[in-house]
Amino acid sequence: MKEMLSPFQASILIYLIQSGVTLFSLPRLVAEAFGTNGWIGLIIISFIVNINLVLIWFVYKISKGKSIFEILAIFPKWITLPFCLFIAVVWMLLGIMVMVKFTMIIKVLFYQNVSLFYLLTMFYILTYLLLKKDLYQIAKSTVVIFYFTVWTVFLLAFHLPEFSFIRLTPFIFKGETDILNGGLSIYTALLGYELSILFIHMIERKQLISLLAGNSITSLIYFGVTFVSFGFFSFEQLLKEMYPVITLLGFISIPVLERVENFTFSIFGLKVLVTTVMYLWGSKELLQYQFKRIRPNFLLIGILLISFFLSFIPKVIKEVEKWLTYITYAATVIAFLLPIFLLVIILFTKKMNRKPANE
Repeated sequence: MKEMLSPFQASILIYLIQSGVTLFSLPRLVAEAFGTNGWIGLIIISFIVNINLVLIWFVYKISKGKSIFEILAIFPKWITLPFCLFIAVVWMLLGIMVMVKFTMIIKVLFYQNVSLFYLLTMFYILTYLLLKKDLYQIAKSTVVIFYFTVWTVFLLAFHLPEFSFIRLTPFIFKGETDILNGGLSIYTALLGYELSILFIHMIERKQLISLLAGNSITSLIYFGVTFVSFGFFSFEQLLKEMYPVITLLGFISIPVLERVENFTFSIFGLKVLVTTVMYLWGSKELLQYQFKRIRPNFLLIGILLISFFLSFIPKVIKEVEKWLTYITYAATVIAFLLPIFLLVIILFTKKMNRKPANE
């Protein structure tokens, strides 16, 4: 019998999957999308994510604790094959590109003389070491990573002496805004919660609270970073900064640490690692369901090899961002439509009293 996740483990897992490299440019994205005092828009985005999490919980509740694969079992494998392949490819590409973007940024900013090949190889070795474990073991590792990285949030306190409410201005959502497209871009910064549809049945209790708590942790951190940025920079400065959070870190001076941003950014790589690991884990679970005859370890190695070669297709950060734009849009559609689709299947199955077709 598989070990179940505690509510705390599930919440931390959701938080670390959501915490991506977008955080470093998030204040600028919020300013571009919502204009002055755009940090208020993050509250709206977080609320929409919570609605999506409630839909995922409804799938779990109405199906009486069934996994996604038990729900899909009413269809023959040849019907679910394109469905699972599409989601697996999107999740795999999203996990890859998040890792590639982080390694490119860290190379350009801090380690110009280190080859991208070595940085990616190191990431893939760590990814393999985590992915060959089951979800419970991965979740235990994420708790350790959480305690190792959560202290970085308190670095925001160093900017409070320079914080000014005058920079916030009395205007709300003014300026050249792009609420629809910009809001969607910000929403993608909170992606990762949709993977919970694969493991919500593994949470031992308080499933909905666990999911909402994980998103709340991420939202509070995003909110804090964005709010401080709006009070630290002028609105015009914020629009010009490519990575405002890195600039914020550069203003911190600690006697025992010369370059705080180097150290903090490197620590943040652990969060990126969890995001990549979990997206690849989701792809592996979907493919394992379709190709049960393939040994799990062979399937995992195959996924990692394909991912490794795909990592070198985009050559510069702009290309990676283009990839991420389209992939995150597809992932957003999956996040919304997948639980709705599963709810329809559950209700249809109950009404027609259908039995699994592919057992």
